[in-house]
Amino acid sequence: MKRSNKLSIICLILVFTLLLGVSISGLCQEKVIKWRLQSFGAAADVTFLATVKFAALVTEASGGRLEVTSFPSGAITPAGKEFEGVISGSVEAAHASPGWAVGYVPAGVFYTSSVATLTGNQMMMWMDYEGLKFAQELYAPVGLHYVGQLTVHPAEVFLHTNKPLRSVEDIQGLKIRLGTTALNSIFKEMGATPVFLPGGEIYEGMQRGVIDAFEYFTPSGNWAMGFQEIAKYLYLSPSRSPSDGQSLFVNQKKWDELPADLQLIVEMCAYKVAHEFHTEVALEDSKALEKFKEYGTIIEDVPQDIVDLLYEKADEYFAAEAAKDPEYAKIYNSVLNFRKTCEQIGIK
Repeated sequence: MKRSNKLSIICLILVFTLLLGVSISGLCQEKVIKWRLQSFGAAADVTFLATVKFAALVTEASGGRLEVTSFPSGAITPAGKEFEGVISGSVEAAHASPGWAVGYVPAGVFYTSSVATLTGNQMMMWMDYEGLKFAQELYAPVGLHYVGQLTVHPAEVFLHTNKPLRSVEDIQGLKIRLGTTALNSIFKEMGATPVFLPGGEIYEGMQRGVIDAFEYFTPSGNWAMGFQEIAKYLYLSPSRSPSDGQSLFVNQKKWDELPADLQLIVEMCAYKVAHEFHTEVALEDSKALEKFKEYGTIIEDVPQDIVDLLYEKADEYFAAEAAKDPEYAKIYNSVLNFRKTCEQIGIK
């Protein structure tokens, strides 16, 4: 065979190989996985900004293999129904308060706002210790994979109200927006009239007189929501909620479909966002309290007799619930024991 013919054949083989290689490469490229992530927070809520941050971080860290799009409360599933949306598959994931779904998982209350439990620092440590393991065991039976907390707040504002609180008598009949079943039960025993409203409906609820008072987040988040415009008084005490956590839930089938490396990326991004959020909010809360003062909001500490009654009714509630549910009792006791350990070594 002539040299020129050999070269021609070699060139054809090379070209064919290159073309085949491109074809195979294209066939082997992973299909982009797309998730819709709905937040419990309204668009103006600082927690929704954390949802947006997480979605962008996962999309970037995965090199676009997992594309997460964030939506505010009510955008796809009705506000307050984020769990139902994830379970049904209306959305692949939700950033929501475990306290809003205690009908599915009663012990979920200990991963969110609960009276006299763990501070934000203590909560994140407990999650690393055994809290995360317990949560994943709790939510798996209802078709949810508990990834971890996505936002962790320092101690919340006790209440915003237009009526001064001078003693337990002022709680009687007060229409209070409360975010969890536990809080509703506890405050009802204190004589209040509990009302549940999603965060995005609090402003209008106060304006229309649907509620007289409300609990929500910490000063910085509440300032951003414009609550200084609707409530004359701001009451401070870590007793009602020494911390508050909102978690990332994923439809179990969608989670199981993820390759192991993408699962790890999701977990690490949630962990990063939660810890950064806690620090950022703590710093912003100090600034926000000054803004409330300058605006003219009256800031006071909660009277001690209200705190004492709150603790009394909370102990009764949690003890009664623990007696009915071994899983609930296990997590409640774990929280109490971890809080005691932290107090012994000075971790607040």
